[in-house]
Amino acid sequence: MRHIRLFPPLIILTLFVSPGLKAEDADPDPQTTLELSLDGAVERALESNVDIAVARYTPESSAAAVRGAGGAYDPTFSSTLSKTSQTDRAQNVFAGAETVDTDLRSFNFGLTQLIPTGAQLSLAFNNRRTDTNSEYSTFNPSFYSSFEARFTQPLLRNLRMDASRYQLRVAKKNREISDIQFRQTVVNTVANVKKLYYSLIYAIDNLEAQRKSLALARKFLEENQIKVRVGTLAPLEVVSAEAEVAGREETVILAESNLANAEDALKRALFSENDEQTWGIKIIPTDRPSAEAREIDLDAAIKTALEKRTDVTAARKSLERSETQLKYNMSRFLPALDFIATYTTTGIGGTQLIRDEGPLAPITRTIEGGYGDAVGDVFGRKYPTWVVGLNFTYPLLNRQASANKAQARINRDQALASLRRLEMDVVNEVRSAARAVEANFKRVAATRAARVLSEKRLDAEQKKFAAGMSTNFLVTQAQRDLSLAEVNELQAIADYRKSVIDFDRVQEAGGGNISIVTSAGNNS
Repeated sequence: MRHIRLFPPLIILTLFVSPGLKAEDADPDPQTTLELSLDGAVERALESNVDIAVARYTPESSAAAVRGAGGAYDPTFSSTLSKTSQTDRAQNVFAGAETVDTDLRSFNFGLTQLIPTGAQLSLAFNNRRTDTNSEYSTFNPSFYSSFEARFTQPLLRNLRMDASRYQLRVAKKNREISDIQFRQTVVNTVANVKKLYYSLIYAIDNLEAQRKSLALARKFLEENQIKVRVGTLAPLEVVSAEAEVAGREETVILAESNLANAEDALKRALFSENDEQTWGIKIIPTDRPSAEAREIDLDAAIKTALEKRTDVTAARKSLERSETQLKYNMSRFLPALDFIATYTTTGIGGTQLIRDEGPLAPITRTIEGGYGDAVGDVFGRKYPTWVVGLNFTYPLLNRQASANKAQARINRDQALASLRRLEMDVVNEVRSAARAVEANFKRVAATRAARVLSEKRLDAEQKKFAAGMSTNFLVTQAQRDLSLAEVNELQAIADYRKSVIDFDRVQEAGGGNISIVTSAGNNS
């Protein structure tokens, strides 16, 4: 099918007389014009559109949430340093002094690591130094050290899913959903920019058509005034022609306002800076909408939409997230049975006080020692201790876990029902978009034929009027019909291109409005 007619005279004139014309990749300056192709508009939108800029933060936030949830598996280091000074009155003869003074210094270190199997491994290295005035102490000062390794592995509850793994999986699903939603924003924004681009072209062509109609009315008024002066037409006919000119001046004013609104809407989608330079740009579209037939494969389009559409994919991810929640709450309903293994080694050192005749005898000699002796005993595994066991707990009623499991099951079923409803909506939307393409394409042919016939009718009425065989009313009506037919053709072409854009969009993303068959146009 042939392309729509070339640039309107008004646009061609603007291209030649605008001294500030800039390339579409140039930076905007005040009072400049911007030649912009459809691809150039899309490129600018992807770079600068404020909706895309806002939506881009959501995936970044979701990625940060995933990193935060993964932090549960970061090892945790702990340390305790303390000093204690204690004075006690002797309570028996074995106190070693009437008033017992004890100074205790502790320096402990620990490391805890959560393992993806739900297990927890903890390591503790504890140390203390004790100084006392008790005569019956075996070591003074004394050093005590211990190293403990503890491993706990859930066998029932928390074996397949615990709180940390649940939070991490949910965070990952949320990140996937946010990525899909961001892609949906991009797809919808690109489609919207294309539609705004065609709306601007329609507004420009509509203004040209209204000005052409006004020019015809003014010319007809001048002809009537000449006929009145020569006495071949009644003066009342001039009043009718003047009223027609006034009415068409109104349509030009409205068309100019609609053009400014269409241009501002496109600027809002293309630019990120809110300044006078941006709003002062005059956009000149360089692409013209064509009306070639688009082949529609409805079955393939429905299959593509159900498999790849962003809102359907996001709904499936949401269902997976609900299933994860159900699995977690089902695991909470199980009893807790944990395998526990502990390995401990200890050591003691310091200055040893030797009494040859018993623990209460006077000190006969000392053996120098220190902190290294205690540490040597620890890591030499001189005094080890092993503990292996099972720990079982289960709430007798466990009503909270039961309620949480029931709620999670409801959420899963609701997400599944929402997905089924969405699939129905998607099929309906794709079918509607396909019908819009076919109907709007037929409108293009019909409105084009109507415009050609209106041109012929106006020409005939003007010739009959010049010969005195027609009336002022019939000529004016023919002019109105031609103006309306031209606007209807322009509107049909714009609607057809928008419906093609929507047909492609509904196979990729949800949201947005479909350009379906509209009314025949504005009365002119």
